[in-house]
Amino acid sequence: MQKLKETYLVILEDYKKEEALSTGKLGLFEWGIFLVTCLSLVVMNFTGTPSNFLWLSQHIDVVPAEYWELGHLCLWVLSCFLGFVCIPIIFLKLTKRSLADYYLGLPKGQAHWTPYIVCLIPVSLIVVWVSYWPDFQAIYPFYSLAGRSWFDLIAWELAYGLQFFALEFFFRAFLLESLRKALGYGAIAFMLVPYCMIHFPKTAAESLGSVVAGLILGYLAMKGRSIWGGVLVHWFIAVEMDVLSLIQTGKLP
Repeated sequence: MQKLKETYLVILEDYKKEEALSTGKLGLFEWGIFLVTCLSLVVMNFTGTPSNFLWLSQHIDVVPAEYWELGHLCLWVLSCFLGFVCIPIIFLKLTKRSLADYYLGLPKGQAHWTPYIVCLIPVSLIVVWVSYWPDFQAIYPFYSLAGRSWFDLIAWELAYGLQFFALEFFFRAFLLESLRKALGYGAIAFMLVPYCMIHFPKTAAESLGSVVAGLILGYLAMKGRSIWGGVLVHWFIAVEMDVLSLIQTGKLP
């Protein structure tokens, strides 16, 4: 309890410092962020669809037929990268913002990594527990042929990792740093809404869990000014979920 109280006091002190520095006013730049958020989500949601990949396959010999599903998922990953990385970067360049301020640097010191490790351990144990659920096994891996060969599994997990980089950059760097001046840590509240909503196609438990994860990862990213802890934690959990699901269903290569 004492440790939790100390953690709460540290977070409260950080919040007060950010609140004192924030203006509380939304200018043209912040309105631009809201509009870019809408555009990015639309691009991410509607570009990488199976119908678009089918159209692409009919006009261009993209991938062999046996890798059609993997090709579609790679198109989805690219749509995430386009919506969550390319569009925001174009906006930042047009508004003369420096990418160096957007949490892309590697974190320094063990103190930055400790909270991520502390969060990772219980989540990993929960994943082991839910991996026995039929609903979980029906969803993961997203690539249904991931257990066909090690190539399929590794290619999918690498593509999945790129998607998590795009996700963390958009939600935990672009949105938070862009709104930091106006809202301070209140930027996390804005980020949570679309972040929760993109989990709706998954399970209700994951949608609710995304709120908790978003709060924690948002705070850690703003405090440490780096997204790489969030990227690695997200990716590790995703790989764990896929591998455990394949083990439970007897489909691991």
